[in-house]
Amino acid sequence: MTQPIQYGPEPVAEWIIDVCGWQDQARVLRGHLPSQLRLVHEADGWWIGIDTHWPHQRVQLCAGRIADGLFADVSAFLDGPVNATDREELEQAVQELRKRLEAPQPPNAWAASRYGFPEP
Repeated sequence: MTQPIQYGPEPVAEWIIDVCGWQDQARVLRGHLPSQLRLVHEADGWWIGIDTHWPHQRVQLCAGRIADGLFADVSAFLDGPVNATDREELEQAVQELRKRLEAPQPPNAWAASRYGFPEP
């Protein structure tokens, strides 16, 4: 049985870094809200936005590209929140984001404003 992830954006980011093998390749940036983080993987040229939802132990994920050292707008997002305590569900969500990033979705004003992070 897998260990559940503790609630919050930091444990989710740590899990993604671990499962994707991004140690020493990823940066974690704080968002505008304490519930938000941006996980940046510059080697692959993309980032994942993480937003936790208390008290439901759910996490909303989105992704975008890095172009010329700047964060592009959100171009991949999921249909709804993911269970932050289920590693398998999180793994599938990250894989789905990666697939959706390859075929970008139409701009989403809510996601763009919600995940407005400062530049690096």
